[in-house]
Amino acid sequence: MSPQSTFFLALVALILTTTTTTSSHLFPTGPEQRSHLHFFIHDKISGPNATAVKVTSTPHPIPSASGLHFASVFVVDDLITVGPDPASKVLGRARGLYSVSSLTGSDLYFSIHAVFTGGIYKGSSLAVLARDPIFEAVRELPIVGGTGYFRLARGFAFMKTHLFNVKTGNAVLEIDAYILHH
Repeated sequence: MSPQSTFFLALVALILTTTTTTSSHLFPTGPEQRSHLHFFIHDKISGPNATAVKVTSTPHPIPSASGLHFASVFVVDDLITVGPDPASKVLGRARGLYSVSSLTGSDLYFSIHAVFTGGIYKGSSLAVLARDPIFEAVRELPIVGGTGYFRLARGFAFMKTHLFNVKTGNAVLEIDAYILHH
């Protein structure tokens, strides 16, 4: 074997060993866990302390029953709490964006991370990438990932509109999340 071949094989062996030992702590090997979380998200699109802000929309809005216009995009940093009252215990923030993805204003598309800032899940997050048919009483949303305690998460959440103010557009959403993770 030539010196270059020996060097190359030694380098490959070193890289494989380093990669295996370095990444083994990143991928948990224990049994998969199941978690159920119940919380509320406060989506405030009006007032001085809005947590959902429209950043763009179509120049020619199409009227809709929801009051939302097709192609509007909102960036959010909504409060997550234990109960429906915004003064209840804070669990974290729902951060990301959503857009009105139907001509009728009845469907939203969103990419949201539930970022937990308190309690046993502090420093962890859940990622949701979903269609939200807002006029349905209960919507099912896929959970597509997570961080920290929820590393390698997958699952689903049921979302209900707990409260909606037609005048302001503000809403309180109730979430029941069922998660598989390591």
